[in-house]
Amino acid sequence: MMADPKDYPHLNEAAKALINEPDELRIQAIRAGTWLGYARAKEILARMGDLLTYPRITRMPSMLLVAPSFNGKTSILERFLELHPPDLDPEGETTICPVVMVESPATPDVSAFYSRILDALMAPYKPTAAAQEKNSQIKLLFKQLGVKMLIVDEIHHLIAGSLNRQKEFRNALKSLGNETKVVIVAAGIEDAYNAFNTDPQMSSRFTPEELPLWRSDNQFGALLATLELRTPLRTPSNLKESAKMQEIHSRSEGTLGDMCDLFKELAVDAIRSSAEEITLERIRSLRWVPPSKRKQHKRL
Repeated sequence: MMADPKDYPHLNEAAKALINEPDELRIQAIRAGTWLGYARAKEILARMGDLLTYPRITRMPSMLLVAPSFNGKTSILERFLELHPPDLDPEGETTICPVVMVESPATPDVSAFYSRILDALMAPYKPTAAAQEKNSQIKLLFKQLGVKMLIVDEIHHLIAGSLNRQKEFRNALKSLGNETKVVIVAAGIEDAYNAFNTDPQMSSRFTPEELPLWRSDNQFGALLATLELRTPLRTPSNLKESAKMQEIHSRSEGTLGDMCDLFKELAVDAIRSSAEEITLERIRSLRWVPPSKRKQHKRL
């Protein structure tokens, strides 16, 4: 007999719609995940939105988003990109592309950086062309496509090169911003500060925004409650309860990505075990290697 979705007040409508689906379909939905619009993420998205509409001036403002590894930085950037997709202009003759996002090359290679921008714009180019030729093409395309913001993720890769290569890369970034009048949003782990602080112009132009590790507090509890609301388990797990919240926080070590991954595995375990809820016992006993132990675990 199929259960009545009305009998699950602990779920939102999307989760209720899945409650009678086969286990594997529910598991697929859990593993797919959804966007988590928590307060700090909304603040950063709003700040990026302000920057996107900033009038073109001589010295455009920019942002440096810094976060520990796997703490939601790239998810926020991808969410912003999703909210501002390319579109046709009213006449339908050209594509308008307000936001371009690339990942910084593994080393501070200016030519490789330009190639990644051209790839993101889906523009044909000669990979062996001189960096200056690629730069000229990018400036023309930015103007034609109405690019207003360039997002450069993993900017901490900058410090992987020699001091001269780092300086060249920073100068290329500054020059691109100055000449095109686009806002630049750079993002990376804490090492990103070192990549920028050696250049006073960079550190003064890029306003820092941080995503700190999560604490086991009301905000963390609210995040768990949101996940529980969206997850098609037939019995409430009450993850805001202190002992469960503390245990999940401890095992994920306060990083958003690890918490979400741990939660997904707990939810899948709850379905496959027919428990249909995440219990304190399973939070404690589920096989899970915390982030700080993974390198050591791999060596054993």
